[in-house]
Amino acid sequence: MPDLNKLAFTLTSPKSNDDFKRYYQFRWEQLRRPLDLPFGSEQDPLDEKSFHCMVIINQDELVGIGSIQPAEINSMRIRYMAVSKEFQRLGIGSAIIKNLLEYANENHAIKCWLNARSNVLEFYKQQGFKVVGEVEAEISIPHFKMETLLKA
Repeated sequence: MPDLNKLAFTLTSPKSNDDFKRYYQFRWEQLRRPLDLPFGSEQDPLDEKSFHCMVIINQDELVGIGSIQPAEINSMRIRYMAVSKEFQRLGIGSAIIKNLLEYANENHAIKCWLNARSNVLEFYKQQGFKVVGEVEAEISIPHFKMETLLKA
């Protein structure tokens, strides 16, 4: 297992067309391809209004992503979180969540929510999220709505 402390770790947002191509390719490979969903299904109509985050190691290897988008009044929604399997449990997901929640705070959100697959509920609980109900997912995997209140 890689040691995150020995990696050159960069948390950034995609800026160029090439960055976004890599970002969407990663999103598809991690979240849609395993479900046999076609390339293109990883894109969202709200992506243009979203803040995107990606983690790069060793100057060019993309290992994690996430995004946050405006939702209801004073609320933002985290979507499309993914970390490469070999880089999970090294703090990358936590760094992405922290970055997205900072963005939500800076944009005066009061609450942040997400729909989580059951296999990552404990991760989000460790990040301060609470399960508030089950949701009908857009894909064939059960999801739970989770939310957290942000600092005022």
